[in-house]
Amino acid sequence: MFINNKYSIQKIMKEEIEELKKQLTGDLMQDLEIQQKIYEIKKKLNPEIVERPELDEDDECLSCGA
Repeated sequence: MFINNKYSIQKIMKEEIEELKKQLTGDLMQDLEIQQKIYEIKKKLNPEIVERPELDEDDECLSCGA
């Protein structure tokens, strides 16, 4: 039961990331808050990305140099 719940939570978090990505405008200054929300969720999904950003499934952070 716990495993299914864990995967359900992960699925919800990934869906939330996708919804947030749809709100991105391409304007760095306007998108800062949304990008931060996305990053906070990603850190919950995979805490290792804080120290090792190359482990992030989504390479957008590597592309912008953050």
